[in-house]
Amino acid sequence: MSTKVFLSFRFSDGKELKEELVKLFDSSTEVIDRSEDEDRSEMTEETIRNYLYEKLKETSITIVILTPKAINYRKNIFGDYDDWLYDELRYSLEDRAKNRTNGAIALYTDESKGSLTELNTHKCTKCNAEKSSTLIKSFDNLVRKNMMNVKEDYKVNKCDNLYDSEKDSYISLVHFDDFKKDYKKYIDSAKEKRDRKEEFDIVKRM
Repeated sequence: MSTKVFLSFRFSDGKELKEELVKLFDSSTEVIDRSEDEDRSEMTEETIRNYLYEKLKETSITIVILTPKAINYRKNIFGDYDDWLYDELRYSLEDRAKNRTNGAIALYTDESKGSLTELNTHKCTKCNAEKSSTLIKSFDNLVRKNMMNVKEDYKVNKCDNLYDSEKDSYISLVHFDDFKKDYKKYIDSAKEKRDRKEEFDIVKRM
């Protein structure tokens, strides 16, 4: 049985990367292709929701491509989120008929890396060891809200304020090239976390 994957990307700088993924996947992965360049200015919230519900129907994994223009969400003149990417992910994380909460993966590129992460040195108060680690920066995206969000009882990395990159975030941050090398591994990991989603504090909207 194929895995239905929904691809979420910024059309202006993510279209080529999306097409790269589509060519990469074999027949075991059915891609739900969607670009976010459609004008939504005249759409009601209900129209947008129903449109995306139909796109997301029966999918199990959402892959977000975090290109530089996709890191922070767009807002309208009132300061409310007005962005396809936000709606695509928040509706992916909903539990509803024909689409329970999706597993999710966030892919980043060399161009977006500097806005997302930086190297850090961390001294653990539990094991008293000083370690090099990757600091996840704050950015205005629902992906960020669902990183390092495992409940304490299920945390794999037991060091204070350090998290396992694959197990301790509901949405793992993965380099685009690493994903291409072994995409089944990352999709299977996201599906496995989906099956134990109760172990995470999942944030479904901002």
